[in-house]
Amino acid sequence: MFIQSNQIALPVPFDLDLRAWAKAVYDKAVGEGFIHAPWEPDDAIVRRLQSYFDTGLSPADAVSACFCLNH
Repeated sequence: MFIQSNQIALPVPFDLDLRAWAKAVYDKAVGEGFIHAPWEPDDAIVRRLQSYFDTGLSPADAVSACFCLNH
């Protein structure tokens, strides 16, 4: 089963994994003080984080790779 949207269709279990991973990244980034809630990522950050997910980085490693470059 695929989710219908204007985004890339992902199998439901994969999408749930991505959502859980993204929430863990968000929580870690807020906890480390890199971002402050509420936060809306721009397209470049979304693409960067998606590539980190696709390559198998942990949420903590993704936060370091994404936000330490900017600070």
